[in-house]
Amino acid sequence: MSKGSKLLLGLLSILPLILAAVIIIEVFLIFPEILYWNHNEPEAYTVFSTFAPVFITSIIAAFLSLGLLIFFIIHMLNNKKIESSERLIWIIVFLLAGVVGYPIYWYLRIWKEEI
Repeated sequence: MSKGSKLLLGLLSILPLILAAVIIIEVFLIFPEILYWNHNEPEAYTVFSTFAPVFITSIIAAFLSLGLLIFFIIHMLNNKKIESSERLIWIIVFLLAGVVGYPIYWYLRIWKEEI
């Protein structure tokens, strides 16, 4: 794998964490408008347009996370340098730690790997 590909994969591996932070910020930004709805009945379009950025960011993050999970599991299973016990540990890390495990695996098993 070339150095450019490794850097792109590294960026993609931290992107779900960044998107999670963006989702939290978006929710806090729309919170005052939601409080305003307690006094007025909002229309469906207003509700959807308010939550649309959160929905779109969440969908992008979900597909990216699923794609990275599949990629990292396939990479790990095809990597002959990883022992079977370590493979089991990585699968548990991916399933339990989720997107937090992606940058860790990228750094330890892809970035440090010799070209």
